[in-house]
Amino acid sequence: MGSQLPSSPPIVLIVDDHEDSLAMYAFGLLAMGFQPLMAETARDAFTRACEFHPDVVVADVTLRGHSGLDLTRWLRDDARTRDIRIIVLTAHAGVSMEHQAHDAGCDRFLAKPCLPDALAGEIRHVLMERDHVPSEAP
Repeated sequence: MGSQLPSSPPIVLIVDDHEDSLAMYAFGLLAMGFQPLMAETARDAFTRACEFHPDVVVADVTLRGHSGLDLTRWLRDDARTRDIRIIVLTAHAGVSMEHQAHDAGCDRFLAKPCLPDALAGEIRHVLMERDHVPSEAP
């Protein structure tokens, strides 16, 4: 339930350890009206999520150190971050990986390659779902 006013650009934390992918998504999302933040590791992403409380986290599965699935679990297990929407975006797409991502708690699973405009569309969908579904009592 981000603390953003409706007119504020949604904050999107992009987590990827490939600089080119990180830059492509950040620049693309910025051009489409989002406020991107970037992180290259799951630990850094978790710290940024706690500090900035983004509306959406977009995380690659394969990261240095801990995985994007680890990050997803950490975000879901922490009261400060459990309401953040999470999109897992990976080149390791397959039914098994998709099940693992959903079991970890992601809201969407996307396969790379994924163009920034397609990612932006998915971000808009998860934000609309968040805004139209009443949250469950803790």
